[in-house]
Amino acid sequence: MSRLAAKIKQIGADNQNVYTDTIKYFFLSNFPKTVQALKMIDTENMTPKRRKGFNLVPRESKKNGIIYYARFSYNGKMLPTKFNTHTGDILQAEQYAIKNKERLIEQYLSKKDGRIYKFLTDFYKKESSIPEVKLLSERNRRDYERITLNYFIPFLQSERIIDFNQIKKTSLTKYQDFALSGKIKNLNGKNADIPIKPQTVVNYMKPVKKIFVYLSRKGEISDNAAELVRRLPVNVKDIKPRGCYELDMLKGVFNKRWKDDLSVLLCAIIYTTGMRNSEIRRISLEDIVKIGNCRFIRIKESKTTNGVRQVPLHDFVYRKMLVWAQKNERTSFIFGDCKEEKFIHANACLARMLNINQEQLKAENITFYSGRHFYKTLLSAEGLGENIEEIFMGHKVGANVKQSYNHRDKQGKERLAKKAKHVFTILDRCVFVKL
Repeated sequence: MSRLAAKIKQIGADNQNVYTDTIKYFFLSNFPKTVQALKMIDTENMTPKRRKGFNLVPRESKKNGIIYYARFSYNGKMLPTKFNTHTGDILQAEQYAIKNKERLIEQYLSKKDGRIYKFLTDFYKKESSIPEVKLLSERNRRDYERITLNYFIPFLQSERIIDFNQIKKTSLTKYQDFALSGKIKNLNGKNADIPIKPQTVVNYMKPVKKIFVYLSRKGEISDNAAELVRRLPVNVKDIKPRGCYELDMLKGVFNKRWKDDLSVLLCAIIYTTGMRNSEIRRISLEDIVKIGNCRFIRIKESKTTNGVRQVPLHDFVYRKMLVWAQKNERTSFIFGDCKEEKFIHANACLARMLNINQEQLKAENITFYSGRHFYKTLLSAEGLGENIEEIFMGHKVGANVKQSYNHRDKQGKERLAKKAKHVFTILDRCVFVKL
């Protein structure tokens, strides 16, 4: 009896297998895509879930049916690019992704890094055609280029940032903190070991902001994160004020004989016009115009829109400028080739004429640019009035004052010439007087 039961059970099992095989054959023959889809669902549900650092995304291919693409995560974020695993088998695709993950991520990063960092490296180059760069003075352009190369790029690399849209407000705030710490290269390329002052970090944000203005204008970024970053608070005690000479110290100094003609001329210009260094470099003889009986230097380009102005030019300085230009055959920019060293040398020459040593200059923070501070202080002390010293220096002034001295209308010209004569009187009394 037991043998008979075993035989019957075996026959039933065989018939069941035949039935099952027939059903499988039927579906495989008539609905192959449905069977493949069901297999994918079954595999997905049966495969144990684990953190792999990537996702497999199926895509239909006319040639090969289903092909899997891998998306990798990097630093907690999914990379936007999908990588072809060249197979429709999910297990083979997974093995491919595991084996090639590091290589594919490195390949992607190097490609993206090359684009973003090449752009940043080239942005402030001298031959740049970008409007935001062309409007900079040569000194600012060089400074911005050094800051970008030695501070901003190393920071982005340390953060493994590969795309501009990854740079958010928090990133730039971290850049400020990173600069404050002094842990990145300083401007001469050496490792900085001492913290940087807040006011210096404020300057280090300027080139970054210009870059983001350009990227936003060109539609390269969706949001300008730099606009949202607040400047670091600066403690007044951390700011070293720029010094300048006492108002009576320069009496007669330009009437004396100097060893260097260029130095005396440069000092005479800044101490009697208050012009910026970049504006002095752009002076040409054709920019010297007459309004009434007074000469002015017409400044057509400046650091700010308020800097476009007319600056009174004393006859004493004009004659020296004319002689120097003729002697050196200057027909275009008279001081166009003046590098920063020339201004530093001129400042040192003036100090020697005043019997001031280098230690005193450094202690009081007196630089060539101090001549601009001297000019403003002198005009204010002598009661020029109505903030007209601001018009001559290119600072922002009230609309009513600016309109009153509009050199394009007759009344404005008359007022401008009258104030210029007042300036010349002050200079004759306080600077050019012979002792």
